[in-house]
Amino acid sequence: MKKDTKNLIELLKYYKKYKFLSIGVIILSLAYAGISLLSPIYEGKMLGFFEDFDKTNIIKIALFLLILRIIIEIVTNLWSRVVLKLNGKVNFDLKRDMLESLTNFEVKNFDNTNSGIFISRLNKDTTELSELFDYITDDLSGIILNVSFIVYVLYLNAYLGIFLILNIILVYMLTSKKLFYYKRVKKDYKEKDEKTVGLYTDIIRGIREIKTLGINLKEIVLKETNAKQLETIKAEIKTTHTRRTWNRWIAVFQHILDFIFVLLSIHFIMNNTLQVSSFLIIFLYKNKVLNLINYISEIREKLADGKVSSSRVFDIITYKYFVKENFGTLKVNNIKGNIEFKNVDFQYNSNKLFENLNFKIEPNKMIAIVGKSGEGKSTILKLISKGYSVDSGKVLIDNYNINDLSEKTIKDNISIVSQSPYIFNLSIKDNIKLANPDTTDEEIIDVCKKAQIHDVIESMEDGYDTLVGENGVILSGGQKQRIAIARALIKKSKIILLDEATSSLDNSNQEKIKNVIKELSKDHTVIIVAHRLSTIVDADNIFVVDKHKICASGTHIELMNNCEEYKNLYEIEE
Repeated sequence: MKKDTKNLIELLKYYKKYKFLSIGVIILSLAYAGISLLSPIYEGKMLGFFEDFDKTNIIKIALFLLILRIIIEIVTNLWSRVVLKLNGKVNFDLKRDMLESLTNFEVKNFDNTNSGIFISRLNKDTTELSELFDYITDDLSGIILNVSFIVYVLYLNAYLGIFLILNIILVYMLTSKKLFYYKRVKKDYKEKDEKTVGLYTDIIRGIREIKTLGINLKEIVLKETNAKQLETIKAEIKTTHTRRTWNRWIAVFQHILDFIFVLLSIHFIMNNTLQVSSFLIIFLYKNKVLNLINYISEIREKLADGKVSSSRVFDIITYKYFVKENFGTLKVNNIKGNIEFKNVDFQYNSNKLFENLNFKIEPNKMIAIVGKSGEGKSTILKLISKGYSVDSGKVLIDNYNINDLSEKTIKDNISIVSQSPYIFNLSIKDNIKLANPDTTDEEIIDVCKKAQIHDVIESMEDGYDTLVGENGVILSGGQKQRIAIARALIKKSKIILLDEATSSLDNSNQEKIKNVIKELSKDHTVIIVAHRLSTIVDADNIFVVDKHKICASGTHIELMNNCEEYKNLYEIEE
């Protein structure tokens, strides 16, 4: 079974979850088709009564048709409401499962992939998939209606019925050819549009930097964006032009077939094998019958779009082409915070970063990792937190292989505070509670005091209920860092990793964070990747990374006396 088809079958499982709504949509679609079929039949009868000037029967049928149309509108309205409800639920479930999968990806997926790709799939593709059932059920009711009408035409005049069938077959062959070309250009358009969305995402996120850095950067950004947008527009034009060009030629061919149909009808009327009223009803509804082709083509077109979208969505949900975090099942309580790297090999994007890496970290210590840019300092933190997985060797926590530990054990006991921690558009209290939803207000205040941010929060008008805006826009860099540290502490993590956590702070905030870290190391294993060596001179142990190896370790004083690489790093900073 092809991958695309398997993905569509996976989609059906989402509708199966809401089987009563799904069955309701199908029943209403069939009801619409059945009721609508009565219209041409009784309109034909009414035309026959017109020929005989039977006023009474004309009025009766006209009244019946009025009631019929009202019923059709009621059924259509009810169908629409049920479809909207069903689509909303499926769309929500798809997005939820995508987001859940994204949270289980290895960090390297986000390092290597533009976030705009994920946003595009999360918004556009899930919407297309949730609407697929809507289109298909709508088109299927149309197919049932029109097939039934063809049977009715065959009953009125077999020759015209056969011609109508041949008409449908010929036009369908042309639309199949159209679809073949359409699928190719549509896929190309989606790929280019995805890249454009990625650029827009980058610009929106970096709008402050663009504004502050001035016109030169602005021009560079816009130049690249315009180039990508131009590619997307060209692909969109090609997609639309392909569809419309084929539609026009198909329309010309249909006009020729319509002319032949009229000639045949005239022949049958003149030979008294077809009533004028029957001809009129067939002629009036013939174009609607030909919509059968459109219905079939639309289904195929929507299925083609659905296959592309389902592939993109389920690639994420099923971790296809993306690496999922793999955890063991071992649950360990009371982690002490011993860490050891044993013969660790790791490569990133085919570039070997570490080979046979070995070192130990004792618990309840302040540990620093320093070195030149690109040596893999931050990678070590990601290996400890299992953001990355080692290629060979072992990362041990309290002598347990990290690959054997359960997800809960790792995530409960290890917290990372990055250089630019993300602060969600929530209150300060809710931002901290994200790490531990069951925490109390008293516990939040306690960790904020430890992180030296309590007094700042209390000075705000709404205190802990203050809304911080997108990415904590109302907070300074130092305040974000301390809230992030409070968020790590609320988890009661034994191991706290700080990745360049002070690199962008001023001297005042840097000193505050430095004091917080020193205090934390009394009860936690605190590991710092340091950009500014002045912030880690009080560390219990400092590891120096050079040429992707640990070349030395010791206190600041020991390294200044015995390690040339460390001394050079420190003197360059001064």
